[in-house]
Amino acid sequence: MRTLWLVFLCFMIPAFTFGCDESGADNGDATAEINVVTTIYPLADIIRELGEDKVKVSYLLPAGASPHTYEPTVEQARLVEKARLFVHIGAGLDNWAVNLAEASGSGLVLIDLSKEVDLIMPSDYQRLEGEGKNSQGDAHHDCEHEDHDHGPGDPHFWLDPLIVRDLICPAIYEQLVAIAPENEEHFKQRFDQYRQEITALHKDITEARSAFSRTGFISFHSAWQYFGQRYDLEEVAVIADFPGQEPSAGWLAELIELIKDENIAAIFAEPQFPTALADRIAEESGSRVRIIDPLGGEGVPDRESYIEIMRFNLSSFREAME
Repeated sequence: MRTLWLVFLCFMIPAFTFGCDESGADNGDATAEINVVTTIYPLADIIRELGEDKVKVSYLLPAGASPHTYEPTVEQARLVEKARLFVHIGAGLDNWAVNLAEASGSGLVLIDLSKEVDLIMPSDYQRLEGEGKNSQGDAHHDCEHEDHDHGPGDPHFWLDPLIVRDLICPAIYEQLVAIAPENEEHFKQRFDQYRQEITALHKDITEARSAFSRTGFISFHSAWQYFGQRYDLEEVAVIADFPGQEPSAGWLAELIELIKDENIAAIFAEPQFPTALADRIAEESGSRVRIIDPLGGEGVPDRESYIEIMRFNLSSFREAME
């Protein structure tokens, strides 16, 4: 069905090619904006910080939606068609948007950020008793799992601030300079300033982490391993290997016992998914549900920038782990 939908979108995109002015391509004019489209809100905020008024950034995933299950609209296909630069996470997370970009035929420049990162492999996931079991209680499958489009590595690397500072920001900065070299000085100033802000964020998280009395946590799905590895925290288990899967009764029973045995104080749910299952597990295990948010969004209180998103998550971790 997804393939048929994408074919439909491609036919709905206007067949003409947009000119340089419409696509945001530079003509040596330092006042011209680069028209950038990205998939998730945190990337949009990072790009705005790096480009300021030299970029016009749009993002495709609405607040509250999940990149794992989202289907793009015809209007979004046209938005991608007009862009000069398309930035996406990669590693299978946002293939639904990459297909639009590759079909645009407009000379669009694509940045696949997963190419910049040493991805954590699914085999590295900490499973219950090291048995390599998924939420169905079966042997853990490789990246070809029929229920999702993830590639061979974990795509949630933007939740590690130092990956953002040292890998994501440089990749975006270099491409902005390549497109509009007349604005290089401006981009460099913003690049240096924003990386300093990310460094301050990292120091604050590190300092707060030093006061944690617990290190293990349970999350709704495996989105927090980069964050955990960076700050010496352990994602002990997940409720569902992939959003939309219904965990087996056997897995839930094992999970409840694990929470009791390991004295895990909180289960982390996400606002993009219903919390009913996490609430049930918390009630039966004597734990508590807390919200962490990988995406945030415009109009979402305390989560309207990448740095605000990460500080919100730090607050939730602190409440659960100290």
